[in-house]
Amino acid sequence: MKKTIICACLAATLSTSCNLDYAPENTLVDEKVYNNQKTAEAALLGAYVRMNVFYAGAPQDQNNYSNAGYTIQMGDMTTENVAVRSTATGYLAVQKSEYTSSEHDGLLASMWQWGYNCIDYANNIINKIEEFGTFDEKMKRQYIAEAKFIRAYVNFYLLCLYGDQAMMGNDNGDGIVIRTEAYNGYNPDDVVTRSTNAECWSHILKDLEEALPDLPDEVPAIAVRVRANKTVVKTLLSRIHLYRGTYTNNQTDLKAAMDYAKEVIATNGYGFATSSSEYSTALFPCNEYSQSGSYPDPTTRSNELIFFQASRIYTDNYPNGQYWYRKSSYYVPETMEQKYDEDDVRRTYLIWTGSTTDYPKDKTTMKYSGGYYDDVLYMRMAEMKLTYAETLARTSNSVTAEAVQHLNDVHQRAFPADKKPALYKASDFANVDAFLKEVLRERNRELAYEGHYRWDLMRTKNLLGDTVLGAIKEARWNMPVPEYEIRLSNGTIKQNSGY
Repeated sequence: MKKTIICACLAATLSTSCNLDYAPENTLVDEKVYNNQKTAEAALLGAYVRMNVFYAGAPQDQNNYSNAGYTIQMGDMTTENVAVRSTATGYLAVQKSEYTSSEHDGLLASMWQWGYNCIDYANNIINKIEEFGTFDEKMKRQYIAEAKFIRAYVNFYLLCLYGDQAMMGNDNGDGIVIRTEAYNGYNPDDVVTRSTNAECWSHILKDLEEALPDLPDEVPAIAVRVRANKTVVKTLLSRIHLYRGTYTNNQTDLKAAMDYAKEVIATNGYGFATSSSEYSTALFPCNEYSQSGSYPDPTTRSNELIFFQASRIYTDNYPNGQYWYRKSSYYVPETMEQKYDEDDVRRTYLIWTGSTTDYPKDKTTMKYSGGYYDDVLYMRMAEMKLTYAETLARTSNSVTAEAVQHLNDVHQRAFPADKKPALYKASDFANVDAFLKEVLRERNRELAYEGHYRWDLMRTKNLLGDTVLGAIKEARWNMPVPEYEIRLSNGTIKQNSGY
């Protein structure tokens, strides 16, 4: 019987993971793994770990997780949020959208391969629990639903990265390879080609819509918001419909994005703090590891967190987290700093000097700034408030007091109580376009370095690139498919049209 590798030590937390290249801790036949609730849950948590590695990686080169976690970075690459050093050739290739074999075999292949590794884990859970599970039916359905969320999340970002103009209304363009069965070894006769963008969108949405009924309604304690529930899925659905619908002004998508965002905002149990201290005390606390080698967990996390990677949970095997905004490869340019008003705490706290010895004249960001213990925020309430403000304006074709209020909530929080600017009023905006531009600017200021801005620029028809390197041609807004995948498929998988 086919073997399945799982990490049984994952039964309690997301803090450990098995190593892809070393002997597994436990190797059990499928029937034994998925028959039992405890081991089935361990396999599910292994899929969450794989999603974390695909999206945000691990901060240390342990367990062979090197070259993983570029995906979140790509949300700010090709924008003026970061300036890339001439020595960082891989990131320069992304900024210019001019890729060599080094990038094809490196970061492009890494994101593709880790994405499909996670999807394979999710597929095993979906199919094998259905086949072998004998434990409580409600928990079986929940685990399958969580696996469908994981699969949808990864497919969504693979489509953002590699789908040929997927966010630009090209439904007939090549999307990604859709897999619903776990990988069972390479067979040249079984190579599957890329589905169309339209088919990919449908598959992603179907997974999430099927997952919703079987996920818990309860809002978890803040520290353990690390797994999917109904609100997490609704947040992702809102984001997906926004991304898919903006470029073509698809009112069906935009209304769906609005409705899901409104539901999330109204969900009891989550909140939105109004104090500017929230950034430093709960959202992005500076929590470096101590010299003694201890690994502190923050005493406070923000109640606006909807879904995050709890990276301050430490074990020898999986010290997860983000730290990639070191100034050695890229830094925050002065033009980005100037997007914030002088009294905006996001300017004075979130953009800072960092190391005083490495490039001391340059700035970095407090978000994932260099310690090993920075939570990765997948979803939080500020995004939903800005999504709701934007989609309310797009669907009503008007600037309403309600939309302006949500913009004000996010903007006002960023200032100390005695230095708050005047509230925006609907009359401040000459038309809907003027309001939407201000929402986009606020998304950039609030969500910078959290993996959003590249996709925001694409969906709103704003050029990618920067003033130094120049604009990227629209046909190259998506990344190329790794050449390795094309070679391995003997050309069955085609390259994107811009390359």
